[in-house]
Amino acid sequence: MALLSGARGCYLPRMTIKTLASAILTACLCVASTAAAPAAEPPVPRESTSLAERLKAGLKARLPQEFEYADRVAALVEEGVLPVKLVDTAFAWARKKGVPYPFPYFRRVLEIQASLIGIKI
Repeated sequence: MALLSGARGCYLPRMTIKTLASAILTACLCVASTAAAPAAEPPVPRESTSLAERLKAGLKARLPQEFEYADRVAALVEEGVLPVKLVDTAFAWARKKGVPYPFPYFRRVLEIQASLIGIKI
């Protein structure tokens, strides 16, 4: 297609040309840096917190008897004697009470719920 005499070719304002050139340069640098970067190692999965540690920290255990109780509850869950759902429900209920020291609430409600299904803690 021929241009008419006196007609100019494609006209872009100077600012638009600079902006376009800057965008192209940025895209090229991004692609180049991505291609040159070494492959990242997959993240190492963190070890999950044990049930006993979660109970101790989440319920703010302070006394040696409370630490022993949390260990005993975790052992009963691992042995399959005590359902983990029961422990999780009691844990959530005690924390939701909004008291600064939820461990006694957890212990009491867990013992009541466990006795209803015939388990002595």
